[in-house]
Amino acid sequence: MMVKDCMQSDVIYVSVPGTRDDVLQLMAEKQVNGVPVVKKGTKSLVGIVTRTDLLRKADENQLVMLMVRNPITVSPRTDLKTATKIMIDKGYRRLPVVEKDELVGLISIPDILGAVLENDDEIGSKEISEFISKEITAVWDQTPLPLTYMIMDMAGKNSIVLINESGGVSGMITVSDYIRLSEVTVEDNISKTFSGQDNTVEWGWTSKDFLVVTKKLLKLPNVPVSEVMTKNIISISEISTISELVRTFRNEQIDQAPVLNIAGNLTGMIEDKDLLKLALDAQSE
Repeated sequence: MMVKDCMQSDVIYVSVPGTRDDVLQLMAEKQVNGVPVVKKGTKSLVGIVTRTDLLRKADENQLVMLMVRNPITVSPRTDLKTATKIMIDKGYRRLPVVEKDELVGLISIPDILGAVLENDDEIGSKEISEFISKEITAVWDQTPLPLTYMIMDMAGKNSIVLINESGGVSGMITVSDYIRLSEVTVEDNISKTFSGQDNTVEWGWTSKDFLVVTKKLLKLPNVPVSEVMTKNIISISEISTISELVRTFRNEQIDQAPVLNIAGNLTGMIEDKDLLKLALDAQSE
């Protein structure tokens, strides 16, 4: 199987010169988390930009400074196994597809999983149990929003599960939500962010509503995360099959989900990227 057999041909992209607002508007309209960047007036690929780039480079407004330049690409005739291996090795979620120096498509993790695993009778019928991660990053849903971001960032995750007083799952918040809810504030004196008590740099539950991001600050509203979380989250049963899981990820356009046991209690998390190795092995058989 080749990349052209499952890639997206109708590619959403942004052009340089451009700004952060251009990217945010497109991502919001199309509900995507990453887009290729082309030279204005052409389809000549010059970079790629993701929501993570926007979050990590909060002091930048120009697209040319936000994007990752000269991204790794594949061609329509690249073997799908090669594209899968690149994604695993580099930790990428998507790869631009280029032919004759022009952007002609995009291939993502959901595209690969759909092509290789969703309709595979043997592999698709297996239960998801071995791919469930028991390492759950969860916080109380009354935690101040800025602190939930700090917790997520320190855990190296892209989302946090939110639980209520009884320990049940009440919602979820992701990197995309933080970007949507934040505003960038110029601040030259970073030490001013250590507020709450004079002459102290200790972290506290009420002392921090700014997050230091390079030379500027990402300001999040200091409200309980319950006020802004996604409440109607999509969960997966621990007895679901690989096919059912891939189908849910693709149909709901999500990349991760909480896993519930038969009793309805949270038992773990599962991400689509954790299935890439299985897709690679399936292509080797």
